[in-house]
Amino acid sequence: MERQSAGIAGMTLLEVMIAMAVLAMGLLAMLAMQVSAMRGGKYGRHTTEAAQLARDQMEYLHRLDWGDAAVQPTAWTVDFKGTPGPETVELESASGTQEEMTYNVSYRVTNDALSTNLRLVDVQVTWTEMDAPPGAPLRRYAMSTIRHDDP
Repeated sequence: MERQSAGIAGMTLLEVMIAMAVLAMGLLAMLAMQVSAMRGGKYGRHTTEAAQLARDQMEYLHRLDWGDAAVQPTAWTVDFKGTPGPETVELESASGTQEEMTYNVSYRVTNDALSTNLRLVDVQVTWTEMDAPPGAPLRRYAMSTIRHDDP
């Protein structure tokens, strides 16, 4: 009885190299997705902060008396709750460090064409991402509402 020669078990060096190359490509793709997710998270934090600033400004304008100068029809006004100038906010980054973002809050009040008891209020918050290249467009968050004078 003749025995068949047993095949050599194991992987060749070429197979190991191919497997490592496939693994490396998969890990690089995951790294790229992680960087993209971190960027998206940072943009989300900035957008959330801008939305909060817009809501704060809107609430401030709603609390003012109808005859107050701040809620009379105007062009765009750079003002944050009665304080002119940009608003600087400290945010915690993904690495746990504090970073400052500067937001410009502006608002506009216009009369409604159909009623003297209605005013349209628009609030806009703009900012530039810290790692944005020069000349990159401003990021923008806007909110609008109608204010009613109840005599």
